Amino acid sequence: MFLSLFLVCLIIRTGYELLKKSGKVNTGSMIFFAIIFVVMFILWMSWFNMCPQDPIQIILPDVLRWISFSLTMIGFGLALGTVYQLRGLENINHLVTTGLFLKFRHPMYTGFILWIIGWAVYHSAIISLVAGLFGIGNILYWRQLEEDELESRYGEVYREYRKGTWF
Repeated sequence: MFLSLFLVCLIIRTGYELLKKSGKVNTGSMIFFAIIFVVMFILWMSWFNMCPQDPIQIILPDVLRWISFSLTMIGFGLALGTVYQLRGLENINHLVTTGLFLKFRHPMYTGFILWIIGWAVYHSAIISLVAGLFGIGNILYWRQLEEDELESRYGEVYREYRKGTWF
């Protein structure tokens, strides 16, 4: 059940991103924001519940499990720090290049990827890790859509900023 929820939520979020790109959704609409916020909440809650219940688990050394748990916490910190720094999730009307964005163009997406890898490895969850690769693929796609939009909006300023940052 959690795997299905995770995958359906990824599809819904990607559909939203495509609708945004084509201009068919009003990103200022509180209804759309609320729906996507709930979808993302369900996506992450399904992820965090799916991994511990994975039917195929392998035995990993404790040190690897705790390193991966640390990655999860770092990812969580990056995601929360991004929300705090931006003071929001949508309709940021300026290019942010300070704080977490000084070295990471997409600290929230980086955090999401660390969550996915870290939590699946921490729980030694093979099926979840495979599903997580699909999630990472979606995140990389969302990132590319955002990169295209930012380059279109800010042009050379964004291209210069991108040269000095990771991911």
